[in-house]
Amino acid sequence: MDKRGKKYLIAKENKEFGNDLGVANLTDVSEGNVLPTHKGDEFYLVEPTAFDIIKKMKRSVTTLLPKDIGLIIAYCGIENGETVIEAGTGSAGLTMYLSQAVGKEGKVVTYEKRPEFAKIARKNLEIMGSVKINQPIIGVEEEVKEVSEEVQNPEAESKKVYNVIQKIGDITEGIEEQDVDVIVLDMPDPWNVVPHAKKALNKAKGRIAVYVPYIEQSKKAVEALKENNFLDVITIECILREMDISEKGVRPSTRMIGHTGYLTFARVCPEKLPLDEE
Repeated sequence: MDKRGKKYLIAKENKEFGNDLGVANLTDVSEGNVLPTHKGDEFYLVEPTAFDIIKKMKRSVTTLLPKDIGLIIAYCGIENGETVIEAGTGSAGLTMYLSQAVGKEGKVVTYEKRPEFAKIARKNLEIMGSVKINQPIIGVEEEVKEVSEEVQNPEAESKKVYNVIQKIGDITEGIEEQDVDVIVLDMPDPWNVVPHAKKALNKAKGRIAVYVPYIEQSKKAVEALKENNFLDVITIECILREMDISEKGVRPSTRMIGHTGYLTFARVCPEKLPLDEE
């Protein structure tokens, strides 16, 4: 970061970095230090968070914003060790947060219909440490490349989770996985997945989250959930407003993040116990 608050995502192998404030030497330096530039200015070298990486990553499509992602993780109660199914992958912004939420003991299986998007997503997931370098995408035929196992920095390697599986497929045609804890749908027609979700979800704790931009889509999703006996169905919208705080006073920012999408959450209905035969 520089003194103006501008952020730059830099590869660890870079030997120097510079902008109009000057050039700083990156050789043998570590995060948590102030780096002087040749012009007498300073850069602040810090370790990027998932939020920093996702803001700077390459995008194939618009990604969900943190305000919506946070609600998905919170309302679904996603935790370490769980199995989450996602559709579609897009640029993998949501995938990265889900990967962090389930941890090394959990798993995220993400479906994407477009191979070109899945390949862009893989690059982003590699940066986050959610997949290994050149990890195969199920359903994509490509030149076989060796999956990188090299460990150059043991401390950095220990933070990587490698818990995402990428698949090419149309999830409206079915979900291969069973006993799933959470299903997250960011797609135009989530109602077509609801019957498959009902079969795939863990009946003791299975949850589903649906993100759509239009209320008509949300209505169809809710109808499908109720038709399939899902419980605890709720639909919400989150609008985020930043505050401008200065010596003069405090006021809402003139710019705000208004509507992005509608979020619907529900729980799968437990199975009925078989009646005892007399």
